[in-house]
Amino acid sequence: MKLQFNNLTDILDWIKNPEHKEHLFLLETAINAAKGSTKGQFKVGDHVIFGRQNGRKRPGVVIKLNPAKAVIKDSNLGGKWRVPYSLMEVAWV
Repeated sequence: MKLQFNNLTDILDWIKNPEHKEHLFLLETAINAAKGSTKGQFKVGDHVIFGRQNGRKRPGVVIKLNPAKAVIKDSNLGGKWRVPYSLMEVAWV
C-alpha cells in the first residue's frame, strides 16, 4: 500500500499496525533529534542560556519543567519566561 499525504485513514491504519512499531520508533527518534534539546537534558536548578539562535541570549535558572517548555527565571532582570527546550542550552558556569 502506498501512503498518500491526504489519505488520513490509511495513515492511521499504518500507524496502528504493530508490524510498523520499529519504523515508528525510528521516526520518533529522528523527530526528537531534529528538535534539538530535550527535557531530559535539564533539571530544576540548572543554569541555562536561552533565546533565539540569531537573537539576544539571556542567562537564567530552570525553576520548573513542563512537557513542552521550561519556566526560566532570568538572571539579569528577574522575570520568568516559558521557554521551549529547543531554545535552551546548558550554561557551563
